[in-house]
Amino acid sequence: MADAAERNEVLQWLVRTLSDQLSQVYDTMAGESPLIEAEAMPSAPSDTTALVWEVGLNFAPGGAIWLHVPKESWYGLGNRVLSAAGLDGSDDQTIQDTFKEAIDQAFSGLARELTTKIGREANASLSKLTTATLPATASWNRLDMIFSDNQAAPLTFGFQEELVDKLVPNSAVASVGKVASGTARGVPASDPAVGGQQGSRTLDLLLDVELPISVSFGRAHLPLKEVMKLTTGSIVELNRTISEPVDIIVNNCVIARGEVVVVEGNFGVRIQEVISRQERLRTLY
Repeated sequence: MADAAERNEVLQWLVRTLSDQLSQVYDTMAGESPLIEAEAMPSAPSDTTALVWEVGLNFAPGGAIWLHVPKESWYGLGNRVLSAAGLDGSDDQTIQDTFKEAIDQAFSGLARELTTKIGREANASLSKLTTATLPATASWNRLDMIFSDNQAAPLTFGFQEELVDKLVPNSAVASVGKVASGTARGVPASDPAVGGQQGSRTLDLLLDVELPISVSFGRAHLPLKEVMKLTTGSIVELNRTISEPVDIIVNNCVIARGEVVVVEGNFGVRIQEVISRQERLRTLY
């Protein structure tokens, strides 16, 4: 169990990171970055009519994040995105689905930040709950999203203590991240700084792990209203010229760049540049 100071530091990081991600998502989807005010809550919210999602995290079994959203919040936030796309007058289900898409993106952003923090891939998955007893042991924080029209949308997040304990500096997850990082820098496996022979066994286990590799030809940012107009035959212009190398991505991180080639009728990539460790952290997708 982490001490109070460590837990408080982790909770503050989670709240700041979620606030930043929500602000970025609404800047992209609705064209406005809201002011977000955070406040610690003494207990779980009592509104039983609100929507509740449980957000599972692959590296912290039992350490979920809970999201409690009253109707006026999900309705206002979902409708704000649709209105920015010129889609006024949508039904409740469409508005709720749009709000969930925004929340999905925010938690995907949180997962990327967690990946950097713990040194291994983190994934977040949302499950909507029709009936739920909110955990009394979670640490609850209310985030008020305030827009320029002074409309405020409160969201309440509960962070279960199992998740918080996994993120403190001396947790098992943090230790694994440090061992992997130290070994990758070329530190001998027998070096006491990375755990002696234990570091070698950890690396041996990781060597057989299969990782997905993908190639990115470029990216584009489009307003939601433009995305909804896409049909068969539409052309999306990417942010990369034909002469620029493509990105080779492993676990959402660019590790190299190269040129596209054809090998026996299949596409391939000839590596021209291997990305440094420092730059890899800056290129997380």
